[in-house]
Parts: sequence; structure tokens; C-alpha cells
Amino acid sequence: MTTAMAERQEVYQAIEHLSDKAIAQIKGYIDRIREEELENIKAEIAALEAKYGTTPNAETVAAMMEAEAGIGESVTLEQIQAECNAFR
Repeated sequence: MTTAMAERQEVYQAIEHLSDKAIAQIKGYIDRIREEELENIKAEIAALEAKYGTTPNAETVAAMMEAEAGIGESVTLEQIQAECNAFR
């Protein structure tokens, strides 16, 4: 059994011993955390949109059109990473 499977099994066993009320309280807590995280993500997106806008610039639009038309050079993720690492 993998570590992850063993950990899951432990969690399931712990949950079995909880009352329905405790499980409902935990669910409420998890729901609130999810809502807070979603609001944080929305705020981050809004801040980025305010700073950078939502419309691609002309260079990006041109590249997208070339890609759709099959024009241009294909690159791999490794090539992109190597180019980014060259600037470090």
C-alpha cells in the first residue's frame, strides 16, 4: 500500500468515529474556506485585469492568428524553459 493510500485509510477511519453533527460542522468550515479562497482568486484576477487589461496586445493577437493559420515555428516546453533559464 502506498503512503497516500495509507493516509487516506487513516482519514476514513477517523471520519467513521465522528458524529453527524461534527461532520456537518467540518463541512461548513470547508465550505467557508472554499468561498474565501474563491473570493481571493477573484480579487487577484480583478487586480491583474486592472493592471494589464483583458485584451491581448497586437503582438499576441498576431501570434495567435499565425498559430491558427499554421504559420510559424513550433516549440517544445523544454525549448521555452531553456530560453527562460538563459536569462537567469
